[in-house]
Amino acid sequence: MKFIAEFHKESTIIKDLNRTFIALIPKKEKPETLKDFISISLVGSMYKVLAKVLANRLKKVMNLIIGDTQMAFVQNHHIVYSFVIANEIIHWWKRDIEGSLLIKLDFEKAYDSVDHSFLD
Repeated sequence: MKFIAEFHKESTIIKDLNRTFIALIPKKEKPETLKDFISISLVGSMYKVLAKVLANRLKKVMNLIIGDTQMAFVQNHHIVYSFVIANEIIHWWKRDIEGSLLIKLDFEKAYDSVDHSFLD
């Protein structure tokens, strides 16, 4: 596809990619008016193709970029696993470890430390 080749060569997206294609599908055997059709819009379908191509290429190197403990935004990992693991550790700690100290820290979210004026 021409637009993928151009994207890789020039690092730009073709303007025409933003066009919308509309397909009219008849609701009945012999449509006579526009009401007899269902319209299907193919908005951004080319963007989706490009995103899929890029995602498939990134899959090959993601394990080099993302650590084993990363839970969010990783296929077959769910952020809730972090909470389950933490809960299990606390449960084990309370049950099996005597005379120990467990400290729970509330980590600040990265979003909270961003200068919001920069985002505007």
